[in-house]
Amino acid sequence: MAETVIFKLFGSVGLVKDGRLIAIQGGRQRTLLATLLINSGKVVTKEQFFEELWEGRPLVKANNALQALVTRLRRLLRATFGEEFARERLVTLPTGYVLHAETEEIDAKLFEYLVACAHTALTTDPVRTRDLLHEALELWDGPVLEGVSGGPLCHSSVLHYEESRLAAIEDKFHACIVAGIQGGVISELKKMAMLYPWRERLAEMLMVALYRSGRQADALREYNVVRRRLVDELGMEPSTMLQDRMQAILKHDPSLTVG
Repeated sequence: MAETVIFKLFGSVGLVKDGRLIAIQGGRQRTLLATLLINSGKVVTKEQFFEELWEGRPLVKANNALQALVTRLRRLLRATFGEEFARERLVTLPTGYVLHAETEEIDAKLFEYLVACAHTALTTDPVRTRDLLHEALELWDGPVLEGVSGGPLCHSSVLHYEESRLAAIEDKFHACIVAGIQGGVISELKKMAMLYPWRERLAEMLMVALYRSGRQADALREYNVVRRRLVDELGMEPSTMLQDRMQAILKHDPSLTVG
């Protein structure tokens, strides 16, 4: 994990000090921290907290219950990082609460930053893109928001980060292929294609990687496997992108060996 990370949303939601995870006890306490971190630097209103913590259900003395959760979190921040840290980072406002954190201090935000840097580097340095994506993916040490039930905000964040993770894995494979080092990722691509059979981009990259490795027959066989699965289980043909790639492989299109 990056040395600057002190807040975790991947795996167990919690704090990190000196490389040691300080897990948050209690489901609502974890949801409270997760909601603040997802919105780091932005005010989270009391109404938003009520929706995330109690699914919008009426709660007797809801304000008191929320204040108690915030007080407990502030106490933990104080015990872990000191009085000044707790005072400056977790701020109470008339309309709600805000937690201030730098991008590199939250694993999920650092992940997004590294992915953005990787995309910028792809056209000029695919190897650096691969390395940045590897660093980003290394931040994942468990399911996003593990142990958090939450409401719509937490649920949508889980979907967002899970999709971002899969896209980053695909981008890493793509960077390896662009860099001409596709041989080392064929086995990984096969595993991912089996785990996520409906993501045609994985199948497309596997076909290209096989073709570039001198395995045209295996590349075409992969296309036929995907097509049969789509037709049999969904009643649909592969996308135009995948069909075009198959035709390019059949014709030994020169573009397959460039970029």
